[in-house]
Amino acid sequence: MNNDAQNNTSWNWVGRYFAVIVVALALGSAIGSMELFAKTSIVSGKLTAALLVRFLGYGTALAALWMLGQRSTIALQQFGGRWSFLRHLILPVVTLVVVSSAYSVTLLILKPMLEAALLNIYNWVFIVAILACAIWVVMAVLGQSASLTKAFTSAAERLGASGNGKACAACDANNEASAKFCMKCGKALD
Repeated sequence: MNNDAQNNTSWNWVGRYFAVIVVALALGSAIGSMELFAKTSIVSGKLTAALLVRFLGYGTALAALWMLGQRSTIALQQFGGRWSFLRHLILPVVTLVVVSSAYSVTLLILKPMLEAALLNIYNWVFIVAILACAIWVVMAVLGQSASLTKAFTSAAERLGASGNGKACAACDANNEASAKFCMKCGKALD
């Protein structure tokens, strides 16, 4: 089996995670919208079965998203390649998304039972958690800035070399189509 085919098969698990995420979201939304679940309350009339089902569906989707991020990080570390620089960024970004979304998902079942003072504490816990995740993302980007710069530079060079420019006859450097002189050696372009 060639290397490209092997990499494609080794990344098939990503589709399974996406399928779990989509199914969990769809079931949580569909079942949570049913009249039977909306009318049935669990805790002294405040918490309905619909809210509990939505919590379970959306929570499962968030857990699967976080596991997808974790497994992607491990896979990129093992397989390397040109995308390996992302291994340090995926988990912080996914964690930020999950923690930010978990605020609303958890509030589905807690809001009917929380008083104003406890809700304020709950809000501050999530504010601190979201800010901590955002700092983690910034630190990960800072730690990988050399790799990111290299990746963006090589992508820009590939895009620039796609035939939209003029090649210098003297040094073979690629220049913008509207350039009159070579950006590398300064010779006049035809």
